Amino acid sequence: LVGGSVPVHDEIVLSTSLLNEIESFSSRDAVVVCGAGCILQNLDSHLAEKGFMVPLDLGAKGSCQIGGNIATNAGGLRLVRYGSLHGSVLGLEAVLADGTMLNNISSLRKDNTGYHLHQ
Repeated sequence: LVGGSVPVHDEIVLSTSLLNEIESFSSRDAVVVCGAGCILQNLDSHLAEKGFMVPLDLGAKGSCQIGGNIATNAGGLRLVRYGSLHGSVLGLEAVLADGTMLNNISSLRKDNTGYHLHQ
């Protein structure tokens, strides 16, 4: 069991379940843009229709959300073959605590501009 959703002291828990749409997919670049609340199985089914797959496969893929998978750097059954999830994430769009919007979504595999969020 995971205790990451249990608030301690003055923390809050946010639900991203309404951020569940798949915004775009480029078969040329093999890049998908989706919301943090997108269910892993829905995303994988959407890509399977186009002949692609998500390099992440979990036992809880019918209920886990891609935002939580990225936040925890989930490994899953395909970890050895495709590597960890942080290597597959090309960018993020997020709202910081002060209300500032951070947007570094890019379809480029190699991009040395902006924030380096992979460390």
